[in-house]
Amino acid sequence: MAMRKPKIDQPEIVKIVPLLRPSVFSRYVCLSPLDWKLFATALEEAFPTALYNRHLTIAEEIGAEKPELHLVQSLWDPDLKYPIEMHFDPATKLTIKKGVRWSVSIEGQSWPQIGLGKGSEPTPADDMGPERFTEGLIEIHTAPHHKGHARFARQIYRLLARFTTSQRQVLVRYPHYEVVPEPPGPPSFGLWIGHDALRWAREDPKRLLAYDLSPMSKRTADYLGNGYRPKDE
Repeated sequence: MAMRKPKIDQPEIVKIVPLLRPSVFSRYVCLSPLDWKLFATALEEAFPTALYNRHLTIAEEIGAEKPELHLVQSLWDPDLKYPIEMHFDPATKLTIKKGVRWSVSIEGQSWPQIGLGKGSEPTPADDMGPERFTEGLIEIHTAPHHKGHARFARQIYRLLARFTTSQRQVLVRYPHYEVVPEPPGPPSFGLWIGHDALRWAREDPKRLLAYDLSPMSKRTADYLGNGYRPKDE
């Protein structure tokens, strides 16, 4: 039986108000390239008229010349470098202004917006850690206390849950892989790991997901960092 697609409403467009702080709904994720492709394809199918832009690089922010930044209509556009912003207002405009640095003004933009990371190829084993995937962040910015936008954010994360899980992982300390007790609260503090990333980790017991180096002050030969392993191995 085919998986039923979750219902996602087209969000109400609300112009961003300067100095008004948005509501933010976020999820930490660890996605393989395949996990990302599946999620991104589902997003494009749900919102075929969405617009996207990359962030300015540090070099562009501090450079003498005004950077060029364009809105594109596909997550597969070669101009995109991640993380990116996803917009739902067809009238969205990008205005670049110079203060201390070049930055993108909120003028001409609307809520909601989604900040998207991207699945990447695994990092090879090196002196800092084993073969690994790092984690990313998805953030949904909405009009403050907007009930329709809050429902929209929940629907987006139900879509993400088709390709990820927060339940089948255990935190371990590298390089000895001893299990770290789970802190109080939701499993793994809301980290959502892609199904394909979990499959990849099961293929080699030394691979880690959402790997994070320990603070320099705590780093020793017996404790370089933390990462996740599938719980059901």
